[in-house]
Amino acid sequence: MRRLHHYRGLIALIATVCLGGCEAAKSANPTAPSVAGPIPGVSITAPKPLEPGAGSTLVFGGEPPTLLIENSGTSGVRTLWLQVEVGTDAGFQQIVHSADRLTPGEGGRTTYRLPEPLGAGYTYYWRARAQDGANVGPYSAVSSFSVVPPVVIDAPTATAPSGTLTTNKLDFRLTNGAISGTSGVVYRFEISQSASMSPLTALVTATPGSNGTTTMTLGELPYNTTYYWRAFATDGTKQSNYSSTLSFRTPAPPPPPAPPAPTPGPSNGVPLGNGGRTPDPTSGRLPLPNMASVVQAVARANPGALQNSCQDNGGNWQFMDLVVDTLRTYDTRWGYNGKRGNASDPSHDVVAYHYGSGSDQGTANVYIIDIIGGHCGSAPTAGWIDVTAVTANAGSIGRWISRGRF
Repeated sequence: MRRLHHYRGLIALIATVCLGGCEAAKSANPTAPSVAGPIPGVSITAPKPLEPGAGSTLVFGGEPPTLLIENSGTSGVRTLWLQVEVGTDAGFQQIVHSADRLTPGEGGRTTYRLPEPLGAGYTYYWRARAQDGANVGPYSAVSSFSVVPPVVIDAPTATAPSGTLTTNKLDFRLTNGAISGTSGVVYRFEISQSASMSPLTALVTATPGSNGTTTMTLGELPYNTTYYWRAFATDGTKQSNYSSTLSFRTPAPPPPPAPPAPTPGPSNGVPLGNGGRTPDPTSGRLPLPNMASVVQAVARANPGALQNSCQDNGGNWQFMDLVVDTLRTYDTRWGYNGKRGNASDPSHDVVAYHYGSGSDQGTANVYIIDIIGGHCGSAPTAGWIDVTAVTANAGSIGRWISRGRF
């Protein structure tokens, strides 16, 4: 019985030794799934970041970026896999993405597409390394790239000029299009006399206005001419689409100016005064000089000017100017009248005489005289009607003005 126990113990010892020896043999196998510690003599080289290249710029398009890596090499027999890290700092304290077990690609290179897009407006740093489950290779060199917003340069909207114009001194105006992701954008205005926009009459560059509109002027354009124009935006690299093309026509030229009025004088029957100005009154007001005969003489010498004195129906200032100039040879207190006291609205048929002291210009101390009867009728006549009291009784005034002539 004692001998049987001895054999059983020996069998247990042999089993224990066999188990330990078999496990030691298993861990020494370099292709085993699990190896206790690095395998001596095995070295793994660092992979190499290829794309995006160091310092490159990616334009954000809503798609995840793709990394291209040159695979690592190994002196061992175990299969390698890659680890990738992407961070916002070169020390990888802020890691935004990592991949721990990427199967190396064929042909010595591995392509890895990140699962999510990276935000625009940042610089990203990335690196990779390889391991085989027992041995870990060194990190690659750190590579970096920037993700920038896409450049947006939308077409402007042409707004004016358009249609038939009343002036040949005009501004070109457009509404700015959306601009982002770039700088130094300018607008180019193209103007042509052809609907095909060729040849161009002018090409003008303007900086976008800060209020959402941009304005440009060419100064005076030829009269009675049709033009076409459009605009686009550019930063020197990217160009927007064109705006719509607008057309406009400048007005007909204005009629030539009236010939200068003949100088009143004895040669055409108009008597002249000796010049000068009546001194200021010591009190009250100066009496109104009766100059009816002078007005009649100017009318006889210039019947055409009197007939054409209705400015509301296409007439001109010739007769009024002749009368005022002649009256002023007698006394420079004579001038024009501002209707209802408005210095910016000269009367077409009433003259003024300053009867008080001080400066003439702008004073309401005036006699006002209507010198044209039936002014805008078919047969106007020279007259002399004192309307000072009538005007005052109507609650209005006269005002002495020069019309900028003296």
